[in-house]
Amino acid sequence: MLRYILISLTKSQLFLLRVEPNGERQCSWRVWVLVFLLPILFLGTAMLLAYGSYSFVTHAERTTGKVVKVYAWEAWNPWDGETINYSPVFQYQFSDGTMTEASTGQSSPNWNHALGSVQEILYNPEYKGDIKQVNYEQLWALPSFIGLIGIVLLVLAFVVRYYILKWLKCPVSLIEFDG
Repeated sequence: MLRYILISLTKSQLFLLRVEPNGERQCSWRVWVLVFLLPILFLGTAMLLAYGSYSFVTHAERTTGKVVKVYAWEAWNPWDGETINYSPVFQYQFSDGTMTEASTGQSSPNWNHALGSVQEILYNPEYKGDIKQVNYEQLWALPSFIGLIGIVLLVLAFVVRYYILKWLKCPVSLIEFDG
């Protein structure tokens, strides 16, 4: 009677992986959530960011902008270490014909454009100041990087899945269970 109560109590408690008294191995649904949650979150985030860039590119108008200012400051990143980041300010003609100045709101060591140089930009015809440079780094680098991390995590999740399924199929000997 007491053994039956303990076994039923154990079955109702939360678990990840467990071995039943009869040697049967079980895996909770929580394990699969833990294994696949992070890759799915990274891939979903990458898709949302890529959709945001795609949506901006499809709705934006292409024009040229003249560099009127370049903000610079010291920074650090894992690829280059100590570096100087640049954020250019562009002057361009908005859709209503007025001249407007705007920055992308982002910075990079690669954007040290000379004052007076002309660069190709995209701007949102509905909002002044919503611009992006026409380059991979500005539009697609972040979704690509996050998507790559998601793919690596997904491959690791499938490796972990393989070993969990292998563990579930292996029979448990009574000596192993008692020890």
